[in-house]
Amino acid sequence: MTGFVDVFLRVLLIALFGACVAVQIWAGSLAAPIVGGVSGVVLVCLIVAGALCVEAVLISVWMLAGMVRDASIFDGRTRADRWTNTAIAALGLAAVFAASGFVYFLVSQTQPSHQAEAVLAVVAAAAVGVAVALALVVVVMRRLLQTAIQYQSELAEVI
Repeated sequence: MTGFVDVFLRVLLIALFGACVAVQIWAGSLAAPIVGGVSGVVLVCLIVAGALCVEAVLISVWMLAGMVRDASIFDGRTRADRWTNTAIAALGLAAVFAASGFVYFLVSQTQPSHQAEAVLAVVAAAAVGVAVALALVVVVMRRLLQTAIQYQSELAEVI
């Protein structure tokens, strides 16, 4: 990875991490105009939990980018597996949180005039789809990484 790309990636990761922290800080202010009461508390909890999952993925990407920079991504010591597994687990947990939000907002539609819960249920369902799709992509990428590590070690034995 070139120096410019590495710096750009790290700046982007820092900006995204900062945005996640800001969302966590202002989650209550963001949720209050949308829904109130118990639904507002549930929405705040889902926002904070989802942001924590995103932060875990960002930290994993940071560590993997550092391994690429140090040319240690193909080490057979499976350090890269630890970080890819962390990202997969965080994405899976985010999908679980989003699914629970979908169920809650779908069930909590007590009055037809409250369309905020319906919109939040649709957003939560979309978040489930996105989290599952990203987790599947990372699973495939992890398998490709394991194959590359295996080929790298076989090539080192031949040389």
